[in-house]
Amino acid sequence: MNIRNATPNDAPTILDMVDLAGEGIPRYLWRTRARSGESVLEAGLRQMSERNGEFSFTHSRVYAHQDAVIGLCQAFDLDSVRNDDEMHSCCDVIRGLVELEDMARGSWYINALATTAALRGRGVGRALLADSVRRADALGLRQVSLIVSSNNRPAKTLYDRLGFRFEAQRVATQFPEQGHGGEWILMLAETDALIEALPMQAAALPAGETSTHDRSHPAVAQSERRRAMGREVLAVGT
Repeated sequence: MNIRNATPNDAPTILDMVDLAGEGIPRYLWRTRARSGESVLEAGLRQMSERNGEFSFTHSRVYAHQDAVIGLCQAFDLDSVRNDDEMHSCCDVIRGLVELEDMARGSWYINALATTAALRGRGVGRALLADSVRRADALGLRQVSLIVSSNNRPAKTLYDRLGFRFEAQRVATQFPEQGHGGEWILMLAETDALIEALPMQAAALPAGETSTHDRSHPAVAQSERRRAMGREVLAVGT
């Protein structure tokens, strides 16, 4: 198994993947929380490198292949990470997401799940999800939750097949970092049922060279990173 805990050195890679998996929400939050003189991605990198907060590397498990991170699952006990005062004083952009998360209290929350497009369909995302579900089980959490965009049909179909059920939805407010609209959908599943449904190991991965991205330039333009990485987006969180 090539899944391991993320480290501070993974922060630039995690930044890229969470930014893309989050449907614009992470970038929006980084922008609103940026310090004076700090760019959006510099703010994101700072939050990824810290040990506390929802974006911290400590909540991430990564799938490594040939010394490259090709998949990420960021997840946590929803009750232990969220700052209630901060979330409930949020602006209208993420209010719908916060309302959905409130409905999932007491669950293991999948904040972000993403894999590289080049290795899509090899079971990397499923293996990461299986690993995360077993972490939830070890903590005694009986439910797993996530929020997915209604426009992300492949991800929604995958979760339907795995046994996640629709719980509620809210209109996705459009803002500069996210322009497609649609709805945010909260989905829940029982931990023990997911353990039965999910394999632990990804399929055999190719021995050829795996593309990586330049960690020395975390503030590279998002459009360039999208072309370079081609991430498969599987979940979204605040």
